[in-house]
Amino acid sequence: MTPPDPPPWKPGPWRSLLLPGLVLLAMPWVAWWAWRTERRTLRQGRPLFSSEWSAAERVGVRHPEKVRVLALEAIPVPGFPWMHRLAARVGFDRRHIGGLCLRYAILLRRDLAAQPLIMAHELVHTAQFERHGSLSGFLRTYLLQCLRSGYANAPLEREAVAKSQPVPRPPEPQSWPPRRPQVR
Repeated sequence: MTPPDPPPWKPGPWRSLLLPGLVLLAMPWVAWWAWRTERRTLRQGRPLFSSEWSAAERVGVRHPEKVRVLALEAIPVPGFPWMHRLAARVGFDRRHIGGLCLRYAILLRRDLAAQPLIMAHELVHTAQFERHGSLSGFLRTYLLQCLRSGYANAPLEREAVAKSQPVPRPPEPQSWPPRRPQVR
């Protein structure tokens, strides 16, 4: 039996004062967890396939050769059960996480690992990590954005969604004037 979905996140003093303070207090532990998880994934993961490499270059990853991918049954998240419930209220419901990027480590849920859209989304986060410069600095910025705006409206998340969309293919060129069928 699955627990009921948490009530939606409501703005208030939690969002503007207390939760950002808690994030900053928890950051050393979260950064350590992220660093340890990234190292394990870099050791156990596979390199990018050629199609994934192309997607990495398209979304701006500077070092696609460093990226490693690991497919798991469930995406791990740090913290205690009360933290997971709080995160679910903000939009980080671990039951619905399809992927997680920790700099050059990409963790994908095994049943979704073959979907190129999820891979492209996580590769955009890799490019964001590269631009940001540090694992803990990016995580702090990302988590604070999610707390202030909600997961779906956080600027870094919106960028990842926008850049991970497939590139539209140009229409096939057509000859002009149209050819008429030859009558014999």
